[in-house]
Formats: sequence, C-alpha cells, structure tokens
Amino acid sequence: MDPKKIDLLRKIDVFGELTDRRLHQILPLISYHRFSEKQVIYMPSDPRARLYAILSGRVKLTQVSPEGKELVLCVLGKGDVFGELCLFDKGPHSTLATALEDAEIFSVKCSDLAKFMAEDAAVVTALGKHVGERLRTLEQKLSDFAFKDVAQRLASLIVDLAHDYGEKKTSGEHVIEMKITHQDLAGLIGSTRETTTTTLNQFREKGLIEFKRGSIIVKDIQRLESLANGHVKETT
Repeated sequence: MDPKKIDLLRKIDVFGELTDRRLHQILPLISYHRFSEKQVIYMPSDPRARLYAILSGRVKLTQVSPEGKELVLCVLGKGDVFGELCLFDKGPHSTLATALEDAEIFSVKCSDLAKFMAEDAAVVTALGKHVGERLRTLEQKLSDFAFKDVAQRLASLIVDLAHDYGEKKTSGEHVIEMKITHQDLAGLIGSTRETTTTTLNQFREKGLIEFKRGSIIVKDIQRLESLANGHVKETT
C-alpha cells in the first residue's frame, strides 16, 4: 500500500487514531478528487451518499434561499470532514459545498464507512466528537447572531480564522492566507457585503487588520478579541 496515502489518512481528524492495519483496510474504499477554486462539490437536493475529507485547500458550506441569498455556515480546511449526515439521514443534502480554493479531497461511501465503523469504535468516537464540535460551533454562531452587532461578529470571525488557519509571525501578527471574498465574510456573519466592507475598512483604519492580495493580516489580535467580546468599541 502507498505509505504516502496512509500518512494523509492519519492527518484526517476522524481517522487519526486508527491502527496501521485498519488504515490499510479502509484505503481501498477511498476515492480521491481534485476541485478547482469555486467548483461545486455537491448541491442542495443531491443525495447524501459520501463522507468527504479535506487533504488540502478550503471548502465552504452554505445554505441558499429561494432568492439566491447565501448564508455561509462554515469554512473548512485541511483535516476537516463534511457530509457526515449521510451516516444518520439518507435524505438529500440541505447545503451547498463549494471549493473556496483549489482543493484535494477524498471521499468514502457512507454505506462502506458504516460497515467499517461497526468494527471500529475509534472511528465512532472520533465522529461523535466531530459532530459535537460542529454543533457547538453552530450554537455559538446562533448566539452571536442574537446578541452581537456586526462589528463584534466580524471581529470574532477574524479571530477564529486567525487561530484556525493563520500563521503567527515573530512580530505578533497573524497572516490568514485564504481566498475569501467580502461576500463570503458577510455570509459567515449574517450581514450584507456593503456593511461588511465598511466594517473591514474601519478595522483597517484603527490598525487592527491589513489586507494583501489573498491574505488578511491581523495586526492586533488582542484588541480584536476585546472587540469581539464587547469590551471595547472600535467602530464609530
């Protein structure tokens, strides 16, 4: 078996605790895919049939209204899985999955994974933990929508992106290299693109962030965290 593929499997959250023997057993069930930036992975109403795991790149999950308005539920990166509801609900997808940037993804049929899980408690435990974390994230998102204003929600989002995907420099700055548009950011915080752009510009004027092509540079993460928690007000 290809040791490189085994190593990649180890980096996926839900498979990280499997033994070498079990990793070799699941490997033949895996399909590999490459998606280009903005390519759709699955559509709402497509049948739930596979669990997906990200080897490289980033993916966004969105809900789309009948009028075409998008609510971005989350941005996922290397090691994350999605589509896991196929293990519990055989109905169609309720979300749109799109590659935010070029991405390498593997998938496994949920019917195959269910049989595999029946013989391995490690995967069941890891998936349960993953689903729990996803639910906590969504609960926090709902709480933010209810109790925080746009500036607080945007600050909280940028802080989360910095911690999850940013690279901390010796200067203390965090560089988030991500092809994410103002519209995507607006969708993640439940706002409009115009309001989000205005708030981002206010953050920049206050010295909290800076923009470079394809990157957000967080210059003062502590002030952003304070703003996210409602301890200070940085916009007027």
